[in-house]
This record gives sequence, structure tokens and C-alpha cells, in this order.
Amino acid sequence: MTTGTPGWGRRWGAIVLFRLAGAILRGATALHLRRAIPTASLRAALSAASWLQRAGAVVALGARSRQTSKSTNRDNHDDRTV
Repeated sequence: MTTGTPGWGRRWGAIVLFRLAGAILRGATALHLRRAIPTASLRAALSAASWLQRAGAVVALGARSRQTSKSTNRDNHDDRTV
């Protein structure tokens, strides 16, 4: 099978991650409502689903670069008096 664009794999990878996160949320919620799993397990499932959603966003949109703070050393400023 051939792919049309290079982003095809990223798109489907993100879709799979989002669907998996949704399935975990639906399943964990249903089990918790039937009192089949405790609240701690529901929280663990919510955490896993959140992690998968973030991973899907990174796959779909790319990783954001973190903004680094510039040096606050006073020697680097041009406000010296002569």
C-alpha cells in the first residue's frame, strides 16, 4: 500500500492514539459506574488517557519547543553608565 503524503502516517498515528484514549475513558467510566473498579483505578485510567491524548497531539502537531529564558546576568545588558 502506498501513501499519498509523508504526513499520512502521523495523521493515522494520532487518530489511533485519540481513539485508544477515548476507549479507555469510556471503558473506565462504565466500569466505575457499575462499581467494578475503585476510584483510584479510575484516576489511573484518566491519567493514562490524558497521556495518550497529549501523545496524539504531539504526533499530529509536532513537539513544541520550550521557550528558554535568556540569561539575566547584568553584564549582558547594555545599560552601563560611562
